[in-house]
Amino acid sequence: MTEQRRYERVAFFCPMHITMMRDGVVVPAQSFDISIGGVGLTAQIELEWGDAIHACFHLKDEANQEIDENAMGRVAYCLSDEDGNRIGIEFFEAVQESKQPVLTRKINKL
Repeated sequence: MTEQRRYERVAFFCPMHITMMRDGVVVPAQSFDISIGGVGLTAQIELEWGDAIHACFHLKDEANQEIDENAMGRVAYCLSDEDGNRIGIEFFEAVQESKQPVLTRKINKL
């Protein structure tokens, strides 16, 4: 895989789910790294390059309240093995404080 990332990724472990835009299938996932431009995750589904997805991050805010924040993106890669699939998602828009305030603050602290 050729390195083509525009933003530095950092380790980030967060429960999440993704929704496939083509058919509405919802799949639980777990992030393992993130940048303002995308997320790496694991899931028990094999995805195609270019598939459009809706990512929902299950976070906790400063008051320890559960909050979900969302981002839209496309599959940049999917590597399968016996344990599942490592999937790279490129966001359509970079994460922004105005749209994803909790996620932005968490990324900036890493």
